[in-house]
Amino acid sequence: MHKTTNIILLGLGKVGRELVTQIQKNTPHLHIIAVADSKAFLSSVPLSAYQLETALQTKVDYGSIADLPGAHPLHQLTTLYAPGTIIVDTSAARSLDLSRALAAGCKLVFANKNTHSAPWVQAQPFFHNEHVSYESTVGAGLPVIETLRSLVLTGDEIIRIEGVMSGTLGFLCSQLENGVSYSQAVQQAFETGYTEPDPRDDLSGFDVARKALILARTAGWPLEKEQLQVEAMYDSSLAGVDVTTFFEQMGSMDSAFTERVASAGAEGKVLRYMATITQEGGAVGLQAVHRSSALGALQGPGNYIAFTTRRYSPIPLVIAGPGAGIAVTAAGVFTDILNLTRE
Repeated sequence: MHKTTNIILLGLGKVGRELVTQIQKNTPHLHIIAVADSKAFLSSVPLSAYQLETALQTKVDYGSIADLPGAHPLHQLTTLYAPGTIIVDTSAARSLDLSRALAAGCKLVFANKNTHSAPWVQAQPFFHNEHVSYESTVGAGLPVIETLRSLVLTGDEIIRIEGVMSGTLGFLCSQLENGVSYSQAVQQAFETGYTEPDPRDDLSGFDVARKALILARTAGWPLEKEQLQVEAMYDSSLAGVDVTTFFEQMGSMDSAFTERVASAGAEGKVLRYMATITQEGGAVGLQAVHRSSALGALQGPGNYIAFTTRRYSPIPLVIAGPGAGIAVTAAGVFTDILNLTRE
């Protein structure tokens, strides 16, 4: 007999909606008592299937929870904080502070990377905390964080972390390798749904940098973002234009990327967008790797993360698999929830 656990869900985007579906199908002992967007929340103990479906459909239709009967302003959510309640953040909110929830005895699960990539003084309470899980912040549903935490907890020494951590940029590199122009590859990634509405949010490399920062901090290196060198996959001259203008002008970068692909190919190499991190800092950007290497063989949106440690050296411990996808990301969050309920 499972003990009932209350769940508060922040964020009803694609991952949040999929998570609700997975919970409803598999775990009747998990009671969703509140769902929230950036403005308001709906609550009941528990929310009925009808209430959840109404809330989900409202977000599919680009509406607001605030428009639903019985909704409350978001700042009142703290009244639901209670020991043992699990708060799940699948939002993209940048200003959400869940430190009060932690102090109230809540357990926290994150897919949102912003809390763990904030300045260290703000992020520190959410690391190395048995009541906080954040597996899906890196590698979607792959056991990246769990593996790294296990290495640290068993006394291994992390030497270097490197790999491909963006399904979107992995797809882009594969298309470039196949002879597709830069502008066509970006357009394809956009139309396939791999990119954000503004592709520069992916092409900037900052999302990969946040993942790298999270891995570094999990390894015990309290790095700040300023200690990471980040190379964007677009020219700085296009940083300040609107999205429409970016799409119109991105063809100006075709020749530069074609030359870079050809230069790597002449040496038997291919381009991969990688992150490399040590305790001193890190670099995020395009690197030429041998075509015959594991990274060179990586195709499409796959992720590949290698941990070189005192135990795993010179051959690193590798985790590879799909690093993007709504269902696998939601499943990673779901696994974190289940693990916290077993404590």
